[in-house]
Amino acid sequence: MRGRLLSYLFVLLMLGCADEYPEPDAFVDYEYPDFAQINRAELGILNDEIAEGKFGDMHSLIILRNDKIIFENYYKGFRRNDIHPMGTATQSIVSALTGIMLQTQNGLRLDTAIIHFFPQYAALFNNIPQKDKINIFHLLNNSAGFWWKELGLEDDDVNNDAYAMTQSADWVSHVLATPMIREPGFEFNLNSGLSVLMAPIIQSITGSELDAFAREHLFDVLDIKQWDWERIPGGMVNASWGLSLRPIDMAKIGYLYLQNGTWKDRELFDTSWLSRSTRYRYAVTNYFGFGYLWWRFANNATAVESLKVNDVFFAMGDGGQFLVVVPHLDMVVVMTAGNFENGETYAVNILKDYIFPAVKDRFL
Repeated sequence: MRGRLLSYLFVLLMLGCADEYPEPDAFVDYEYPDFAQINRAELGILNDEIAEGKFGDMHSLIILRNDKIIFENYYKGFRRNDIHPMGTATQSIVSALTGIMLQTQNGLRLDTAIIHFFPQYAALFNNIPQKDKINIFHLLNNSAGFWWKELGLEDDDVNNDAYAMTQSADWVSHVLATPMIREPGFEFNLNSGLSVLMAPIIQSITGSELDAFAREHLFDVLDIKQWDWERIPGGMVNASWGLSLRPIDMAKIGYLYLQNGTWKDRELFDTSWLSRSTRYRYAVTNYFGFGYLWWRFANNATAVESLKVNDVFFAMGDGGQFLVVVPHLDMVVVMTAGNFENGETYAVNILKDYIFPAVKDRFL
C-alpha cells in the first residue's frame, strides 16, 4: 500500500512539473561523462571557467560521445532554443548540401565549368585566360585563381575583397568580374565569394533555391525546425555566412557526419563524399588546412598533439562558431560565441587544453 501511494505521488509530481520542465528534444540520449570515458571533473572546471569569462563571450558548448550527449550548457543568457549565427561555418553546411545534391542528381559532375551556370554573366568570362576553366571543385576548395585578398584582414577593412563584395549591388557579378592571378586548381586562396556562387549553382542544378533545397533534403530529415538563412542583394541566399541554427541542431549535422552521411537508415550522402570533402587538401597556414569548405588541423598543430590520430575536421565561423567532428573518438563538439577578436584562439584552446585531454581512452 505504501509503495503504491509513493508511486501515485511521484506520478502527480511529474505531471505537475510537466510544463515547468518539458522533455528536451534531444536526438540521442544523455549520459554522464564518466560513462563515456570523459573526465567529468575536467569538464566541470571548463564549465566554471567559461561561466567566469575566461574564454570571453561564450554562448554554448555541446559535446557528444559514443552516440550520447555528455555535456550541454548555455551562457550569457542564451538558451537551447535560440538560433545562433554560424558565420562562415555556413560554408561547411553548403558542402554537406553539395554532397546531398550529388546523391539526388544523377550524372552531376563537379568538374563542370561554372560558366555554364551563369549565362547572364558570360561577358565577364570573355577574353580572360583560364576563367572559363573554373569548375565547382575549385569553388569548394577555394582554388579558383581569382585575384582576391581576404585572409588575415578585418571584416570591415576596405582592402578586404569580401567587404568590397558586400558593398556592391550584385555580389555574384562582383565575384565573377574579379581578375585572375593563377590557373584554377593550383593554389588555395581564401575567398568567401566562391561560396556565394554556390547558391545560384545549386538552384540551377536542382530547380530549388538553396534554403528550400536545404529544408527538404537536410533540415526536415534531421528534424531541424528553427533556422534562418539571410539573403544578399537581389534575393539570393547568402551561402557564405548567412545561416543561423540552434547549437543542438549544429550537433545533429556533426552527428550525421559521424554516421557516414546516414540518418535513421536514410543515406543523405555517401562515404566517398564524406572522405573527399573533409580531406586535408591545402595548407592555409602552418596550423590550419582546408578540404571542400571544411577545415582541418595540420599534423603539427598543438590542438591535436594529445590525440592518437589527427582525423579532426570542423566548420569554423567568425566570432568563434565551431562544429568539430572527431571520427576516431566518436565525438562531436559544438561551440558558439561572440568572440570576434579571438574566437578562433579560445575555441582551439578549449579543445586542446580541456576536451581532448579529458578523453580517458583516447590512446586505445
